[in-house]
Amino acid sequence: MYLKPLQLGNLKTRHNLMLAPMSGITDYPFRQICREFGADLTFTEVVSVDGLLYNNRTTFQILKFKPHEKPIGFQLFGSDETKFARVLKIIEKLQPDIIDVNLGCPMKKIVKKGAGAALLKELNKIEKIISALKQTSIPITAKIRIGWDVNTIVAEDVAKSVESGGADAITVHGRTKEQGYSGKAQWEYIARVKSVVNIPVIGNGDVFDGPSALAMFQMTGVDGIMLARGTLGKPWLFAEIQQYLKEGSINIKPDYSFRLQVLQRHYQLQLQFYDETNALTRMKKHLVWYTRGLPFAARIKERVFEAKNFKEIHKIFQDYQKNLLKN
Repeated sequence: MYLKPLQLGNLKTRHNLMLAPMSGITDYPFRQICREFGADLTFTEVVSVDGLLYNNRTTFQILKFKPHEKPIGFQLFGSDETKFARVLKIIEKLQPDIIDVNLGCPMKKIVKKGAGAALLKELNKIEKIISALKQTSIPITAKIRIGWDVNTIVAEDVAKSVESGGADAITVHGRTKEQGYSGKAQWEYIARVKSVVNIPVIGNGDVFDGPSALAMFQMTGVDGIMLARGTLGKPWLFAEIQQYLKEGSINIKPDYSFRLQVLQRHYQLQLQFYDETNALTRMKKHLVWYTRGLPFAARIKERVFEAKNFKEIHKIFQDYQKNLLKN
């Protein structure tokens, strides 16, 4: 009933659960491990329009993806509609399936440039940015927050501007800029956006398992859900939600052995994309998430951050397993 294909402009996805763009997280290895658990549409990390126009090497590295990853989306941030228009020729050569405009990032370095959440105060500029991007056949979407703070909730007005600009869909994170990632996502505002626009609305915020995904669909009427922090240390969230929505139950048991298998696969993917030093550095933060909730997790973290290679990390987990069996 709730799990179904999603039409975004000329793109039709297999289902309506997608992976959000997350800075420092959604690189190729993470996108791939999520795909192996059932993710379909995934996004690279957010990049700057300026970085693309100035041919910044790091920016282009972030946007690298493999042919089998389609459908894939790029999320851009910027504040000048003329630059968004100019960047289209560059983007079209890279051939993503979706271009998403960031209208909600609360990071100071982005807001300071008049981009991200700063645009929540610039309804006319939002419409101009979306309109500038509509010169391409690639579907255009936008991701917003519900407002600047509790006294400035503008979700419905922003959504109307996004739709007026010609966007093919809108994602709503149910928090304000001032909330950051704290407090509770206010799904009622996502429902309000759904009631005032005719384009697909995707919900985002506080979906961490099957029951919360079902609740999001039921309470807001959204057309799809974008998963973000819930996937950290839990890329199988895609499989879990799909199973729950189809069958009403979940048979995935993320015990120690299961998590070890997943993190080993994740690390293999890291080594396909980075040298061992970078792979290990990036993997350490994921290891912290993978061990979340396990007994004696704090001690594991201490040892993991002291490790110099994955062989040492593997031994840490072998020792951990032996100690668990003794207790």
